[in-house]
Amino acid sequence: MGLIFGYDYNGKNIEWTWNVRPKDKVYWKTWKPKKENIKILTCLTSKEETDRLRVEIFEGIIKDEHPKEKKLTGIYKERKTNGWIHNNYHW
Repeated sequence: MGLIFGYDYNGKNIEWTWNVRPKDKVYWKTWKPKKENIKILTCLTSKEETDRLRVEIFEGIIKDEHPKEKKLTGIYKERKTNGWIHNNYHW
């Protein structure tokens, strides 16, 4: 079997895994998962519940593993070169 993960859903353990080919893709630093890559292994009552859990798991992973980059503001958004501020000037 492959990697099997658990997700706590109202006290019930939901087992899931990555649904990708090749399997070692999950170890690549450049791989960013999609919602479709999450495969729920635990039998659930409805397709809507399965889809909702897939979204919850995906959003948790993206938030933890691939956070949005903070955009620099104020004086920090200016690119500095050798102590001088670079504002589209030709040196």
